[in-house]
Amino acid sequence: MKKYLAFDIGASSGRVIVGIIDDGILRLDEIYRFPNGGVQVFDSMYWDMLRLFQEIKNGILEYVKKYGSELDSIGLDTWGVDFVLLNERDEPAGPIHTYRDKRTNGMLEKMFQKIPKEEIFNQTGIQFMPINTSTQMFSMVYNNCPELEITKTFLMIPDYFNFLLSGVKCSEYSEATTSQLFNPITNNWAYDLIEKLGLKKEWFCEIKDPGTILGPIQKDIAEETGISPNTLIIAPLCHDTGSAVAAIPVEREKEQREWAYISSGTWSLLGVELEKPLINKKAMLYNYTNEGGINKTSRFLKNLTGLWLIQECKRLWDKDEMNLKWDEIEKRAESAPPFKYFINPDDICFLNPQNMIDEIKNYCKTYNQEIPESVGEIARTIYESMSFNYKRAVLNLEDILENKKVKILHIIGGGSRDNLLNQFTANALNVPVIAGPAETTAIGNILVQALALGEIKNINELRKVVKNSFQVKEYFPNNIDEWNKNYEVFLEKTS
Repeated sequence: MKKYLAFDIGASSGRVIVGIIDDGILRLDEIYRFPNGGVQVFDSMYWDMLRLFQEIKNGILEYVKKYGSELDSIGLDTWGVDFVLLNERDEPAGPIHTYRDKRTNGMLEKMFQKIPKEEIFNQTGIQFMPINTSTQMFSMVYNNCPELEITKTFLMIPDYFNFLLSGVKCSEYSEATTSQLFNPITNNWAYDLIEKLGLKKEWFCEIKDPGTILGPIQKDIAEETGISPNTLIIAPLCHDTGSAVAAIPVEREKEQREWAYISSGTWSLLGVELEKPLINKKAMLYNYTNEGGINKTSRFLKNLTGLWLIQECKRLWDKDEMNLKWDEIEKRAESAPPFKYFINPDDICFLNPQNMIDEIKNYCKTYNQEIPESVGEIARTIYESMSFNYKRAVLNLEDILENKKVKILHIIGGGSRDNLLNQFTANALNVPVIAGPAETTAIGNILVQALALGEIKNINELRKVVKNSFQVKEYFPNNIDEWNKNYEVFLEKTS
């Protein structure tokens, strides 16, 4: 049986998971986990890329300890939008900023003065956010960053790690599409936009499809870790959400006009799978985005603030030595009074505040609401507001798509374990919610490797494996009238 190794590296942690397909059933074995997060230096925030690469090698070492040297392939996925600039020696031209770095503050407006908003959207089909690669790169041009003078190569984060592992410099399709520097109509880099932003088109590498075999692992890494030098490095859908959506356990043809999804984690990515990009005035008005999916499908979605809000609150509660488990937070939220406080999770103030709890309180005060104080009140404020924000996004989505109504919502990723949020979402949207699997990103990563090596034939078989291998949990809406009434209050309090 073939063995596949998936590196799933998120903004807060990384996991290393072994996958084996046995008689159509995928078995997973998580063998290593490591923390991740931005490093604050003065006013800037960076990724510690060298430590992350060492953690990748540590994960390979753990595989060798448990399974021996033979391994068929390795696939790696990460978050989107962030990038590495290399000099002529293929070394980073400077430290690697995180998307939460404040260098993009106010840059969207300055970018629109140089290039009209409509022109950018028509070329890329990507929603406007300060975290976008395009905005980050424009901020570097605007501020005359010296790194640009010595840049020779642009690589997104997973492409950089793939280069270190395989020696091949290229850009994987799904990750490239998150940059707002890719044109989904020409299916290549948006070279006209790139040059108008003050960037050089020769920095950008050839774009490779998901499932491309890049080649064998670098000899020095094989020697250092003891892994077989024949181990192949495969580019799956290197954007974590791309891998996750590929692994949604749905019968695609049967349910194509009925389902939407939320890939739930630090961010909540809410959308549908379309056969081709959808770029029009309504999509731009509602700030929807077209990212690349498996088989050149379009992940037509909205990037919403997700569990980042509650994660940051928990981090502060932990600092106060409250030592709350997630189920205790959920229990307290369930016991708190309903529909008392409302926030807009996507407000810029919640992107990277010094203190998330204080920011939530300040928001409520600004909008003439009472102030949530207890753990339960703050947590319920977040969960209810996220659910109403999902409802707003779904209504906008249905307006864009015109003939489509969302009848089923799949929630995948780590957030699919959050029972209270799942139930609130079913209530707010008045549709059944199917939650799980939680490991869809790693599952999609592994199964695209299997697709590349011929163990799986197509996307339908891939999703059938997922459906046969993992259990899901269903949530049905209740108390609909109260949720509908308070959605109007949410809109009033957060507009």
